[in-house]
Amino acid sequence: MIPFAREGDVLVTELDDFEVSLIASLVSQVVELVGGSAPSAPAASEDPFALWASEMGPAATLDRSDPVVARLFPDAYADEVAAAEHRRYSEEALRRARVADADVVLAGLAATREGAEPLVIHERDADAWLKTLNGVRLSLAVRLGIESESDHAELERLSARDPRTQLVSLYDWLGLVLESLLEALHA
Repeated sequence: MIPFAREGDVLVTELDDFEVSLIASLVSQVVELVGGSAPSAPAASEDPFALWASEMGPAATLDRSDPVVARLFPDAYADEVAAAEHRRYSEEALRRARVADADVVLAGLAATREGAEPLVIHERDADAWLKTLNGVRLSLAVRLGIESESDHAELERLSARDPRTQLVSLYDWLGLVLESLLEALHA
């Protein structure tokens, strides 16, 4: 990956075909974990009641026993009753927002034609990219057991034969992608 560069109101980088495939696969896996594609919302020109009804429609059930789901959708309150009540009213909107952000990322990756074209991120879409890539990185951290810098340092000392070594490298690489995107965004 070439570091992101700002070109007016867009951020541009070049990704190899395997990098495009890798990010798309990881994003798709997180989307699947949080309930797949969100039902499409009615267009803004449609009846506001229809929009409200779709938002209040049946929610995807998140498997809160999965530590990744618990990390991506943390409880707002320590009290379980209050946390459940908060989830009742907010979780579906948060889930749909996460899926919508992932859709922005997947569309941007598709526009590269498997790395043949540069990746162009409009400034208005940068938050979706940051949230989605950070969500993927958080997911990897949970699966690797990274809760502190010392956990990460311990994983960096793994034998090259340990299968987690590749995941640690991927975790670090996503950190560099995020850092590059943030630096270009604030340039």
